[in-house]
Amino acid sequence: MHHPGVTSVPRPIGIPLQILALATAVLPIRTLAAQADVPSAQPRDPAKQLRDDRRAFQELELITAKPCSYIFNPGQPPRIVWRDAEEVRRLGGDPKPRVRWFDAEFNEADVPRARGRWAAYIEATAPNGTPVRRAMTFYCRPDDWLLYEPPKLSASWPYQPGPIAEQVWLERGEEFPRALEETALRSFLDSEMASILMAGLTDAKPLGHPARPIDSAGVLNDDFHLGLKLKLMGLAGKTRVLQPPRRRTGPPAPVLREGSVTEAGVAPDAKAKIDAVCRAWAKDSGVPFVTLVARHGVIVTHEAFGNEKDGKPVARDYRCQVFSITKTVTALLFSQFVDQGLIDLEGRASDVFPDYPKDDPHVPTFRQCFTHTSGLTGHGDFGAMRNPHFENVILNGIDANEPGKTYQYSGMGYDLTAKAMEIVAGKCAARLYHEHLFKPLGFEDARVDDAAAGAHLTARELGALAQWVLNRGSYGPLQFISPMTFERLLPRPVNVTTKNYGEDEGIGMHWMRNTRVGAPEHSKKPEDWIFSTNTVGHGSFSGCLFACDLDRDLLVVQARRESGPRHGEWVPKLFQAAAECVADSATTTKRE
Repeated sequence: MHHPGVTSVPRPIGIPLQILALATAVLPIRTLAAQADVPSAQPRDPAKQLRDDRRAFQELELITAKPCSYIFNPGQPPRIVWRDAEEVRRLGGDPKPRVRWFDAEFNEADVPRARGRWAAYIEATAPNGTPVRRAMTFYCRPDDWLLYEPPKLSASWPYQPGPIAEQVWLERGEEFPRALEETALRSFLDSEMASILMAGLTDAKPLGHPARPIDSAGVLNDDFHLGLKLKLMGLAGKTRVLQPPRRRTGPPAPVLREGSVTEAGVAPDAKAKIDAVCRAWAKDSGVPFVTLVARHGVIVTHEAFGNEKDGKPVARDYRCQVFSITKTVTALLFSQFVDQGLIDLEGRASDVFPDYPKDDPHVPTFRQCFTHTSGLTGHGDFGAMRNPHFENVILNGIDANEPGKTYQYSGMGYDLTAKAMEIVAGKCAARLYHEHLFKPLGFEDARVDDAAAGAHLTARELGALAQWVLNRGSYGPLQFISPMTFERLLPRPVNVTTKNYGEDEGIGMHWMRNTRVGAPEHSKKPEDWIFSTNTVGHGSFSGCLFACDLDRDLLVVQARRESGPRHGEWVPKLFQAAAECVADSATTTKRE
């Protein structure tokens, strides 16, 4: 990790070490003499220096002073320190954090002695004068209980070309699992995840069925730290209830279902044409995927294509990390807070977070958080939404933030909105996704690890979310948001001082204006576009697809784990096959 002020001198290629050492020994004297008549270097931009320094502080970690101490003996908790206290001091922060201990019931103790879950609540002062708030999970072990038997490993380690001869590598293959076994347990015990898992399993009750993502130790840990945060910040009695989706007053909205091509309003051979493109795509790329196309809620095709690396064909329930399509998922959840008047889309983050300065231009609005104009940068940094005090890490650099200045694609604003939803509703983000989006839509095995890129979904689940969009906030008998609120989600011109991005941006979605095969790339003419002008969706680092043609009531989604070769060539072919099936149907109907 690069930090400001730290430089390195590259070794000149081809110079022997002895000569390099001799040259280095005399270099300072000659350099000083040579620089006597050279003007001093240009001073760094103060604003950039401030941003770099604030970022450097935000990236600093708190650790235990001794290894393998996240699980500790009664009365012997670990000491918590900055990993790089000298860097904290250099940046102007507080190098000696203050630690308070809280048990599973949020009772404070000078020294933790009771068995079970404990939280270390850490306070300090950041270089910009804002409070530092961090939290860590620990586990006080019961008497006569130890984790001492490492897991047995048998997997071989493929040969890595390099200085070790391949024959030597293969002849000593049995040494690899032994070495891994010896380090696995120590590595596990030296991670916070060990204490989170042990505490979660200790607190959990039998379910009678395999645990779902919402039952995980990680979610229980999120519940615990949110409860503690609300108590310590005086917010426990100030949360508001996010109401479940209400019943529609009119007829039910379309839901994903099986049906005829007539009901779908597509050509009779629509499925055959779309599947043919997908089969050719999977064969050409060697990457498996699942595609779902539907119109008016009627599934035109929902099929799996290709094989995994072990040769096994994928199934239709193939679950994939959908990366940035997660931004759309987060937006759909957040829109319910907007619809119910719990959070103002145009309001600043300081309206929710009590530590944030009021009426401060450095604090972004929630719209800016969604439209990549918040001034925040990065994806999944600082632990993202799973960090109990992620919003505080952002606060520790807020004086260097410049919202509304430029468009910079980032996921950090989405994680900030997730923390805002937690504080307002008094529920951890994982439960909000589950209870107010996934479960009402009929699926409960989905999970979200961070609010910008951490959703794990199937094509069927992506399809349900896309149908929610086509229905403008409804699904079946349920209305999640009003059509008026949905209109506020649609893309509009990006409002920034420095116009380095010319496209519109919506709340977790943008216009999908893919050009037809053979048309000029990035054409601005609607007649060159595959879908209608009112088509929204989002792209994905893994190549997953999410497109919703609002005018044609058509959705195209795809779940996959990597883009694979020639992804950019195949996407318009699939989109065009789906769109032309609708056009063919309209033509056929007109002739009849």
